[in-house]
Amino acid sequence: MNNQTLAQLSFSAVKELNDRVAATCSGGVAYTGGSDPDIILFRDGEFNGDRPLAINASIGDGISNVGDDFNDVTSSFVILRGTWNFYQDDQYRGYEGNYGPGAYGVLPEGIVNDSITSLQRVG
Repeated sequence: MNNQTLAQLSFSAVKELNDRVAATCSGGVAYTGGSDPDIILFRDGEFNGDRPLAINASIGDGISNVGDDFNDVTSSFVILRGTWNFYQDDQYRGYEGNYGPGAYGVLPEGIVNDSITSLQRVG
């Protein structure tokens, strides 16, 4: 196999990766406001409240501080993909729980209402 054929094979394999897989493999960066979120936080219970916060993250990434608009005000969330850890404090301190895909109209047992400050995708 010559170098040109090897390069073509490598390029072909890379083309088959979609953006989500590529981000996961590269240890992507968490971001908010995407059109296809992994998790959505809501200020009020039962998925209510103005301006929900949509978050995308690869495994191992997260939001170390949800910011003033969502710090200590989240009362419900929907996890579309992944398993997430939730924390009371910034920088992933004050562990509150680990949850997978589902619609949580009220915060599950183990997470105190209006206490989330950071979250991290762990699976």
